[in-house]
Amino acid sequence: MSLLEMCNITKHYPGVKALDNVSFCLRPGEVHCLVGENGAGKSTLMKVLAGAIPRDSGAIHIQGVEANYASPQQAARLGISMIHQEFNLAPQLSVAENIFLGRAPTQRGMIRWRRLYDEARSALGMLDAPIDPRRMVSTLSVAEQQIVEIAKALSVNAQILVMDEPSATLTDHELVTMFSIVKRLARQGMGIIYISHRLEEIFKIGRRVTIMRDGQKIDTREVCDVSRDEIIRMMVGRELKDEFPSRQVSPGGERLEVQHLSRHNVFEDVSFSVRSGEIVGLTGLVGSGRTEVARAIFGANPADSGQILLDGVPIRIRTPKQAIAQGIGLLTEDRKGQGLVLGMTVRENILMADMKAALFGPFLNPFREREIASDKVRELNIKTPHVEQMVHHLSGGTQQKVVLAKWLLTQSKMLIFDEPTRGVDVGAKIEIYRLMNAVAAKGVAILMITSELPEALGMCDRVIVMREGHVTGELSGAEADQEKIMHLATLDLAG
Repeated sequence: MSLLEMCNITKHYPGVKALDNVSFCLRPGEVHCLVGENGAGKSTLMKVLAGAIPRDSGAIHIQGVEANYASPQQAARLGISMIHQEFNLAPQLSVAENIFLGRAPTQRGMIRWRRLYDEARSALGMLDAPIDPRRMVSTLSVAEQQIVEIAKALSVNAQILVMDEPSATLTDHELVTMFSIVKRLARQGMGIIYISHRLEEIFKIGRRVTIMRDGQKIDTREVCDVSRDEIIRMMVGRELKDEFPSRQVSPGGERLEVQHLSRHNVFEDVSFSVRSGEIVGLTGLVGSGRTEVARAIFGANPADSGQILLDGVPIRIRTPKQAIAQGIGLLTEDRKGQGLVLGMTVRENILMADMKAALFGPFLNPFREREIASDKVRELNIKTPHVEQMVHHLSGGTQQKVVLAKWLLTQSKMLIFDEPTRGVDVGAKIEIYRLMNAVAAKGVAILMITSELPEALGMCDRVIVMREGHVTGELSGAEADQEKIMHLATLDLAG
């Protein structure tokens, strides 16, 4: 008997059919991977399963019995738990309080703290996680927060666990740990639905894979019977060639020069340059200081010492406003938290960095605003019904294009892309790569921060490697390979 059967699930939004008669099956003890492009309907289907949004039609059966519920709390009582890509943890509460949030053991209206910590320790013990349940969540690493989310699911006796992009921010070592936890839970009979854009993970952890496209289920296959290319073809509806689009590199003069940049206890003596029309990669292990250097260049967290030159002229940047005025833009890795205002429209987000473009005298011209935003939507092929669509309704890849449109409007000379394809499907990745190439072809200098080595090798003219706040080496595109990059990324600085 199947653990879960979702039958002919349909969901409409205004002007959009998000799910079109989608059926999905999960067996006990199975890791069932769910893949598709951004906007394919994966998250919507799982939110229906988790009780976060109602379905318009269709049925859900758990262990052969039809289940009707209307909230995540009711879904949890049926053994369904979902770990979202953005963790639902309270940072100022302890690990134990987060695991049993709203369900803490009480006596005469008072929390029984000893029992709370014991039960949390027991839930963490099931994962072999040596995390002190009294620690504040704000002090945990991303990987430890992931474990707390899984422990929270175990504490409600979940039979069905949905993991939405669980590997997006994990290091390779942390990913191995998480895979071992997932496999152990599956061996214990739990059914796990695993959503990921990293297709290589499917072959490491999945038993079956379901592919979705445009709100429809395309197929379900045994992982051992399908290739990566077949999965991609079903995801995008066509064959994708040249995952990293080629371009003719003719870089100009040095656009950005960073000289001996330092920030106390964060990074030290960082120097490099980026020429106009060039894409330079900045890579290294998580925690190497890559993002911190980018934020210093952008003025978000200014450096304590060192110098930044733009087109050979020393500039002083202490705030993002000053960076933007100098022609420097930052596409942050946290597009939802820092790159966009989710409660605003596509038009408002695109105009945000340069509202002067739509001024009529001292006033904003609404017609000009819509015209500018519509031009960028067409130029970047942004999939939105109209420019007044709320950004939070868009897929991750489409949101990333809106961020790019915002910075292109500013006529930036220098763009910093921090993990530009994180959480983005393979088809949208290629579109973003092509857009980056097109921007570079116009003479814009690009600094690309990435954790994905194939991306660094496929897109960058040079690769700069960091380790513990220091630059450990620079490789040309011709000499760079994964082995050399990893050697520099793990270099013993003491030696």
